[in-house]
Amino acid sequence: MMKPLVSIIIPCYNQGEFLDETLTSVLNQTYSNWECIMIDDGSTDNTALIAQSWIQKDTRYVYLKKKNGGVSSSRNLGIEKAKGDFIQFLDSDDLLANAKIMDSIQVIQKYSVEVVCSNYIMFTDTNSNYESPFSQIGDYDFTFYNLARYWNNGFTIPINCWFFKTSLFDDIEFPLGLTAQEDWFTWLRIFKKKPKTYYISQQLAFYRMNVNGRTKSGSFFDETLQVINCLKSFLTEEEFKIVYESAIIRYNEGMLYWRNRENNLKNSNTYQFGLLCKKVIKKLGLLPLGKKLFQYLKFLK
Repeated sequence: MMKPLVSIIIPCYNQGEFLDETLTSVLNQTYSNWECIMIDDGSTDNTALIAQSWIQKDTRYVYLKKKNGGVSSSRNLGIEKAKGDFIQFLDSDDLLANAKIMDSIQVIQKYSVEVVCSNYIMFTDTNSNYESPFSQIGDYDFTFYNLARYWNNGFTIPINCWFFKTSLFDDIEFPLGLTAQEDWFTWLRIFKKKPKTYYISQQLAFYRMNVNGRTKSGSFFDETLQVINCLKSFLTEEEFKIVYESAIIRYNEGMLYWRNRENNLKNSNTYQFGLLCKKVIKKLGLLPLGKKLFQYLKFLK
């Protein structure tokens, strides 16, 4: 059976501490006909040294160095240089299960699909500390509407879960003007084409919960509005309406969630007891002394 070439695209920016582990997960693939394109986005750590050591070990690894321009520019360069019939995206701190590419190729050949998405698992410092996925992607059909309506609300998909036919990117790039959710922007454009998609329920992608990752910062709603504004020129009026209204719904649901949490806290016995203690202390004239004691205890901690 024909073994098509798969291009694994890894943008790298100052993640040298994880890169060896990520590249090892590529080397351990049971499918062998791949190229691994590492795009160094102006890293200032030891990324270059690690990447150079891997291209000396195995000619399937390719290293490209570029001026810092963000993850979208790195992925776009990887797509431009890719020689494969299929693309597997992988961030430089995440991992692939050994069978990720093999299983994806087998699904492609059996069902004649253009996109394969697998389930995933989360981990922290080592891949032995597993945690359940933060989204249940198997509960949704892979459609433009569901990606627009439920993204970041139950249908968020780590980038290494995906496996794409390269031709889907002939007229699509990752957006250079976004600092977050650039993957969501790109998937919406991809799924405007209604590609035939297959879901693998096995957990074949490993998503690292990196406390220093870029997804931990910034304003979520502001980032979503930036994505929507960038999408406007690519969507029909009806498609844009779906994306815009979905963002408003998610924002309102988030506000209601935190408001309910605040109300539940205020109605709790612990909170009410604290208020009672504060009233008693204030009535006895001990509130200034209590504040000083609190600051002292805080200093000791």
